[in-house]
Amino acid sequence: MAVIPFSTPPHPVASLANLTPFTISVPDAEIERLKVLLDLSPIAPPNRENSRKDGFFGISREALVGLTKYWQDEYDWRKWESTINSFPQYKITVSDDDSIPYNIHFLSLFSTNPSAVPILLLHGWPGSILEFLPLLLKLRSQYASSGPASLPYHIIVPHFIGFGFSDPPPVDRDFTYVDNARLMAKMMGALGFASSGYVVQGGDLGAMTAPAIASIDPACKLVHVNLLNIAPPPGTDVEADMRGGKYTPDEVASMMGTGEFMKRGTAFLKLDGWRPSTAGFLIGSNPVALLAWLGEKMIAWTDETPEKDLILTNVALYWFSGCYPTSIYHHQLVVDNPGASMDGWKTVDVPVGYSWFKKELFNPPKVWIDHMGKVNWYRKHDKGGHFPALELPDVLWDDIRDFVDEFWGK
Repeated sequence: MAVIPFSTPPHPVASLANLTPFTISVPDAEIERLKVLLDLSPIAPPNRENSRKDGFFGISREALVGLTKYWQDEYDWRKWESTINSFPQYKITVSDDDSIPYNIHFLSLFSTNPSAVPILLLHGWPGSILEFLPLLLKLRSQYASSGPASLPYHIIVPHFIGFGFSDPPPVDRDFTYVDNARLMAKMMGALGFASSGYVVQGGDLGAMTAPAIASIDPACKLVHVNLLNIAPPPGTDVEADMRGGKYTPDEVASMMGTGEFMKRGTAFLKLDGWRPSTAGFLIGSNPVALLAWLGEKMIAWTDETPEKDLILTNVALYWFSGCYPTSIYHHQLVVDNPGASMDGWKTVDVPVGYSWFKKELFNPPKVWIDHMGKVNWYRKHDKGGHFPALELPDVLWDDIRDFVDEFWGK
């Protein structure tokens, strides 16, 4: 078998970490079973709510029927499986502080340049490694002709615990983004990046986890996020400040959007957070249900709806890995203790970069960010939503690169 370019880790990895090449290979029988289930799963007849096309009541029947039919008749999983498999993939075993081992799946692009900067890219929910596939394709294309020595970065894209082909969380205790942060830090150490240091970037769950990593691991030198869910400074009268012109029109529009999302768009948090067992059975046991639940978010939370193949590949990764029931654990913390999801910021003392995308679910005004006193680099964009790595990979990468260039090693 030919060696995949950019596949050589730059440092020796201890045998206990059991670094093993990995290939996604869904059995033909599972693909056929999926098609049978898609054919047999009834979709509710038209009614007032599912006939509305603007997403006010959730995904429309028209969108769900169209995506389901395309998934069954035209979508080619093998094409996307092959694309993902064209990148170096590994599983690595990381032992937690209680000595329990976890296997973490990740994609990578490794450089042979001794000065290459390691960058850990963290997906969100309902995302996966697919979020960063366009960015990986871009980087590989850019540096393919000149080879691994020309790549100025090591790129590591893991599935969080509970997602994709990484291990599920334990069955005998709670598991939160803080646990993920600890395991991601241990993974980067096992890969040999403790001495050089590394950068962490993330959105959604990744944006919760990134500052937590920086808070516990001195090797994490920089943090970049594209979601920043922070409270207003104490004593702030938001409505009065809006009337007084303290915020820009884009910031006002964003806060209004966040208010509407909190009022009507957070049903998933309550179901996943308070009834995760039921949600796991209900949504994880049927591909049309899974498509409706995840596809709704990928449509509603983006600035421009992604291509059908991207929506379906993300959903297919959940389906074939069976991970939906184990991917929603972090929603319990969000609904029970919302403030705790941003506790990682309290002790961050490394440079932080933040990219503001216009249609992100949470976008604090610049004056709130300045009061927070943690963000050293800021860039605002007039488009883009909750999945910028998928929606605008060139834009997000330019932000990451410019931030790293400005602060790495300083």
